[in-house]
Amino acid sequence: MRRVSPTVFQDALIWEADESRTTFGQIEKSESFNFAQMSYMGGFDYPDNSVVALILEELSRFAQEWGALGVLADLPEHSSLFEGFRLAGFTIWARQSVYVFPKIPVEDNQTGSTWREYRSVDKHALSRLNKKYIPAFSQPMVPLSRKFEMRFVAVSLKNECIGYADISIGTKGVWVQPLIDCHDNYADLLTGLSAVIPNPTNRPMYLCTRSYQPQLGNYAESVGYEKVESQLLMVKQLVMREKVDQREIKSLFEKGSIEGSVPLTQSKNKPS
Repeated sequence: MRRVSPTVFQDALIWEADESRTTFGQIEKSESFNFAQMSYMGGFDYPDNSVVALILEELSRFAQEWGALGVLADLPEHSSLFEGFRLAGFTIWARQSVYVFPKIPVEDNQTGSTWREYRSVDKHALSRLNKKYIPAFSQPMVPLSRKFEMRFVAVSLKNECIGYADISIGTKGVWVQPLIDCHDNYADLLTGLSAVIPNPTNRPMYLCTRSYQPQLGNYAESVGYEKVESQLLMVKQLVMREKVDQREIKSLFEKGSIEGSVPLTQSKNKPS
C-alpha cells in the first residue's frame, strides 16, 4: 500500500476493530506541492465517523512530518464520510462538477484550436489568471505548476494567454481541468482543447469545472456535456496564525524593513 518514489511521500493506515470490520486510508504528498492529498478511504459498509476521524488525524500527522501546510480531499457531494472528515477538522474550500466530453467528429476537431503546450514563459500569465479568477483563500490549494502533469495554454489572436488546462491521463480516462478567461468563446476553446489532448486509445475524457468559475460549468451543461458527478473539495489546515509580539512590530517599523504580514507556524495536533 506504499509507493516507493524519491519525489512522493506516501503512507497508509488500517484500523481493525475485529476481523470483519476494518477501515483504511492512504495519504501522499509530492515534493513540488505544499499540500498533502488523501488518496482513498475504504473498507466499510457503514462508516463509523469517529474511526474515520481518528484515521484522518493520524494520517495528518504524517503530512505534518512531511512539511505540508494542509491536507486536501475530494469527496462525492453526498458522501457518507463527510461527517467523519468534518470531525477531523476538514472544511469545504470549493466544489467541482465533472462532465463527460461529447464525441466530436474528427473533421471538426482540426479547426479553431488556440491551444499549445505550456512553456516556462507562460508562468506570469497563468499567475495573473489564477489571481483574477480563484479566490484568495483557495489559491494555496491550486498549484500554479505541476511538474508531473501535462498542461496546455490557450492563446488569443493577439498572442495573449486567455486560459490553461491541466491534463492527467490514466488507465480509465483523461482528466481535464481548465481555467478560462470568461470574456472569451468557450465553444471554440473547448472544441480545440479536445483536439490537442493526446488520446490514442480513445479513452473517455472528463471535464472538471469548479465553483469559482461557474460560467464554464453553465456553458458545458447548455451545449450537452453530460454531468456525471458533483464533488466537495475539502482541506484540513496544518498551519495556524501566530500572534506577533507588539515589541517586534515596533522594531520592524523603526528599521523600515517590513516583510510579509502575519507569520505562519506548524500547528500541534489537538483534539478537534
